[in-house]
Amino acid sequence: MSGIALILAGHGSHISPKTAGIVWDCVDTLRRLGIADEVTACFWKESPAFSAVLNTVAADDVLVLPLFTAHGYFTTQVLPAEMGLRGPLTRRGKRRIHLTRCLGEHPRLNAIVDERLRETITRRDLAGQETAIAVIGHGTRRNRQSQATARQQADRLRAQGWAREVAAVYLDDDPDIPSIYCNTSAPNILALPYFLADGSHVSIDIPRALGITGGGSAAKVHGRKVFISDPVGDVASLCDVTLAMARETGMAFEPREVAGAWDGFPSAGAGALLEALQTGRILLFGEVLVSRERVWHGDAPEGSRAFRSPAALRRHIREQPFRSHAASADMPGGWHVDLDRPEDAHAVLETAYPGLLADWAARHAGKLSTVSLHELSQRQAGMFRGIDKLARAVIELTINRVCGACSRKPNWWNDTKKTDESLPCREACNHWLSAARNAEGVL
Repeated sequence: MSGIALILAGHGSHISPKTAGIVWDCVDTLRRLGIADEVTACFWKESPAFSAVLNTVAADDVLVLPLFTAHGYFTTQVLPAEMGLRGPLTRRGKRRIHLTRCLGEHPRLNAIVDERLRETITRRDLAGQETAIAVIGHGTRRNRQSQATARQQADRLRAQGWAREVAAVYLDDDPDIPSIYCNTSAPNILALPYFLADGSHVSIDIPRALGITGGGSAAKVHGRKVFISDPVGDVASLCDVTLAMARETGMAFEPREVAGAWDGFPSAGAGALLEALQTGRILLFGEVLVSRERVWHGDAPEGSRAFRSPAALRRHIREQPFRSHAASADMPGGWHVDLDRPEDAHAVLETAYPGLLADWAARHAGKLSTVSLHELSQRQAGMFRGIDKLARAVIELTINRVCGACSRKPNWWNDTKKTDESLPCREACNHWLSAARNAEGVL
């Protein structure tokens, strides 16, 4: 297939739906605009994973855009290693995979930062000469470069005279967040989370580090008034910056008319699904049933709730309650999607099980390529390096606990090569890896 695919790469979370949620909201918006043949997302902690997402798109030209505020550990080490990228352009046969700089480095972020500060200063009636601004980045001791964007924002705000004092502090590096009390003296502190989403770092970790209890965004701490602004990300602004960065590559990202709400999805495996549906059979995918006319949860009663958009369906099955592991066998039921076209079935299934269809089609064609724990371990730079050295008892216990509660089966551990009705899993996911590390400390 020729064409263009746009992939937005984010961090994701096991705790908060908002971290990946804002990325999916951008994907939904860009799909509606029709700016690419395929638009999707990928994550470190959720699905589809960094390592799997390239298999889900069929376009020859693929643009990967990291939705991170800092060009550091994840954008320079994790993302390229997981995707097998060798720089700004990687060629694989006819395919060209373009990797941009991270979103946080784009100059348009300055205007968003200014807007957030202006909103909080006006709402809290703060005087500049009585205020210290703390630009809070994530940071990591694994890559000092990850401090750069927050520090540059602090330098810019200081030079423009936004407040009496401006400092960059970090959630996971030095200077840490509590140091703002020692390194500034203004009676008011305005904390700006240099994060894209109002996830667990913004709603839990930053207030805790600032000494704010009770879930509020304002408090008196150490005799000083502390206020937390909203994070820098919102869907409209992020989509504007994303489009600007995508077009800077010279690739043709321009709006076009779309066929419907389920257009613009990853298309790998869509043909195989449509061919299977031509037989008139009802296909079972984990907890989801698929026919040419409808996709529905297996326990959907008569009169179940009808969904007509990917965003609404995703919120129902992902956020009520939050399920960071999309394939876990506890999907909320009582829903269905009536299809205007049989071709839309793959998009509904991709919404329910992101990244699944490509592996399903490869499995049924006898072409599923699995990744062993050893191979996965070799590309790791952080806590999962050496994961293949875990005791067999730990590995099997984690498989029983995590994979036993999942709709996908661990072909990466015991691939029978059979084309049965089980849903394939080509490599250990982040949930499995995290659980295995936790189990290692128990056994």
